[in-house]
Amino acid sequence: MELHGRLGPLAERNFRLVFSSTSISALGDGVSTIALAFAVLHIGGSATALGLVIAARLGAAAAISIAAGVWADRLPRHLVLVSAAVVQGTMQAIAGTLVITGAAEVWMLVVLGVGYGLADGFVIPTEQGLIPAIVSSTRLQQANALVGLSRSVLIVIGPAIGGVLVAVGSAGGALLVDAATFAAAALLLVRVSIPKRADRIEPEPFLDEMRAGWNEFRRQTWIWTTIVFLGIGNCAAMSTQVLGPLVAKDHYNGAGTWALLVSSFGIGTIVGGLVALRFRSSRPLAVACLVTIPWLFQPLGLALQLPVQALVAIWVCAGIGIAVHLALWFTVFQQNVPEESRSRVSSYDALGSFVLAPVGAAVAGPIAALIGTSATLVGAFAIMVACSAAVVSQPAVWAIRDRTQRLEGAEAAA
Repeated sequence: MELHGRLGPLAERNFRLVFSSTSISALGDGVSTIALAFAVLHIGGSATALGLVIAARLGAAAAISIAAGVWADRLPRHLVLVSAAVVQGTMQAIAGTLVITGAAEVWMLVVLGVGYGLADGFVIPTEQGLIPAIVSSTRLQQANALVGLSRSVLIVIGPAIGGVLVAVGSAGGALLVDAATFAAAALLLVRVSIPKRADRIEPEPFLDEMRAGWNEFRRQTWIWTTIVFLGIGNCAAMSTQVLGPLVAKDHYNGAGTWALLVSSFGIGTIVGGLVALRFRSSRPLAVACLVTIPWLFQPLGLALQLPVQALVAIWVCAGIGIAVHLALWFTVFQQNVPEESRSRVSSYDALGSFVLAPVGAAVAGPIAALIGTSATLVGAFAIMVACSAAVVSQPAVWAIRDRTQRLEGAEAAA
């Protein structure tokens, strides 16, 4: 039965397969966030040990991202995602088996984390190139919104399932469940059928293709000038993640308040995903930047120790804004970057956006120890506002126009 309206992308077979695959993976990711933490604690690890395991994943993903973009532009993108899912599932299966058998040690989970992260580094650049190739151009924003909405819902549900699996079974068993979701995701992706790219020629030397991707990234002025400030803003925003639980412990109801705020943000992203399904703007990039304004007020709300109700409102609005931002950003990116270099440019985009985030997480605590938690959060707010203002003030941001209506007109004429 054909699907109509705003769920239209699901009427297209390839998108249904990819959407189902990403949804299953998102569910597994949610389970894994709980399973991994308790797996480390189960084998006697500390918070520092858990930090090492997580850092191993993030660092490996960042290290491989540029090369991943090159390979994703060279090879069939759905098969790149299949390979990544197989590697990630294998790493989780080995980790789960080690934990269940009692053979696991922290260094083993760190090594497995590196393997997992290397595969994970392929996911964002590859998806950025794949989705526009499997859905009609006029349905691109709805497709991005649906993927984001699904992930928002499942990232809320996944940790709850992970908690139940750990409670009634074991952390190792939960990791095996995550491994099974990767297997299911890979089986769905194998069924995707995409015609060979007509403009694909014999690959150039690897470094030449990497350089070509960098040149295209630089040519897209609106991307690199925006990413510079977004990267700095994301670095400052990490103070909320690091210091938020401390503020909740000292001035509110501890873990209960922090869990309420995290859940509120998740609910906001679900609402934002629904908004993004219907929302249209003639200047989508400018709107994508403006809707993140509530997100800027998260550290300020904590610094001022606002009532819990006010903080919940900020977190919900921030979630809405971030969900709409991502749907619009991905759509603008996919409409304006040439298909043959889309994954390479996406890899530079992702690296620039998040490369400073670990630095922000690492320095937030020491800075707070020197000048105080509230002062650190106010400083983060000021940096985030300055970066947002710098982004919005750029003419290149306002110059990007919506192409969807023009594409719909062309398709209707055809």
